[in-house]
Amino acid sequence: MTHQWPRRGTVDYLQLPAHDIARAATFYADVLGWSTSDENFEAPNLIGQWVNDRRPDDPAAGPLLWLQVDDLYPTLARVESAGGAVVQRPYLDHGERWLVEIDDPAGNRLGLVAPVRAPQPQTLLAVTDVEAASSWYQALLGLTSDHGGPEYERLLAGGTLVLQLHRLDVAHHHGTIGDPERPRGNGVLVWFGEVSDFDDVVTRAATLGAEVVREPHRNPPEGGGNGPGHRELWVRDLDGYVVVVASPDGEAWELATS
Repeated sequence: MTHQWPRRGTVDYLQLPAHDIARAATFYADVLGWSTSDENFEAPNLIGQWVNDRRPDDPAAGPLLWLQVDDLYPTLARVESAGGAVVQRPYLDHGERWLVEIDDPAGNRLGLVAPVRAPQPQTLLAVTDVEAASSWYQALLGLTSDHGGPEYERLLAGGTLVLQLHRLDVAHHHGTIGDPERPRGNGVLVWFGEVSDFDDVVTRAATLGAEVVREPHRNPPEGGGNGPGHRELWVRDLDGYVVVVASPDGEAWELATS
């Protein structure tokens, strides 16, 4: 079952400092009716824990409110661009969420909770002209730039990183990618699935003058059943990589005949 994370901005949980956790648990149970278990508590519409590592002499002492966010890196970037500060490296909590403390512009300490996401393919292609390749993929698939520049590019679909471009003859942080003297992409298909505007992509590929490797076709062929039941277009990009664009699975559903 997929875990349903709270909406962005939701209060996730509360940390309350306590010199004596047992005494604090008794106090909140007697006064407010909170249920307690060891260092954890449950209150109406709220869960939390008592902690004894946030001392009164700590400038960041006091209750710590943890708030839900959608993602890790983009949120931390927004924190800094909006005048806040990231005050610790994110750390993994029980393998299911990232926790990180930040300060808002006034210095108020907040905790952010970001879900752990499943591993995702994030293809990186070595290309001769990063900016030209970026423009080509943006025009073909409607991707958006998240980096820009002549040496490296990140391209997003709906806010999700789906493709990276790296200049072939320039060493980046991790060295040179590929050998400029060898053909590129042999045995590799750069596959984009679940493309809802498939027919528009076919039109845009023609406008770009892309070399067609395989004309639009159904997979499997007509009469072959319904797995995966989509359409595909195979073209070459500016560097010779074969790019496959596939409509959503089931989009070309084959109807039963009587």
